[in-house]
Amino acid sequence: MSTTELRKRVIARVKLTKDAMLLRELDRMLRSAGKEIEPYKTTAVERRLLKRGLEAIKKGRVVPAEKADKAIERWLAK
Repeated sequence: MSTTELRKRVIARVKLTKDAMLLRELDRMLRSAGKEIEPYKTTAVERRLLKRGLEAIKKGRVVPAEKADKAIERWLAK
C-alpha cells in the first residue's frame, strides 16, 4: 500500500470515528512524530544503581522472572 493510499485510508477512518480518546492519542502521536527523540540522560545515582545491578547479575544474585513477578504482585496488592 502506498503512502498516498494509506493516508487516504487513515483520514477516512478518522472522519468516521466518534472515539474521543482515540482522536486525542492520534493527535498526540502526530504532534510528536516530527520531533527527534533525545536520548535519556542518566543521573549519577542512576548510573551507580545500574552498575550495582550489573555487578549483582555477574555474581549470580538474581531471581527467576516467575518469582519476581509473584513478589511484584504481592507488593502491588498491599
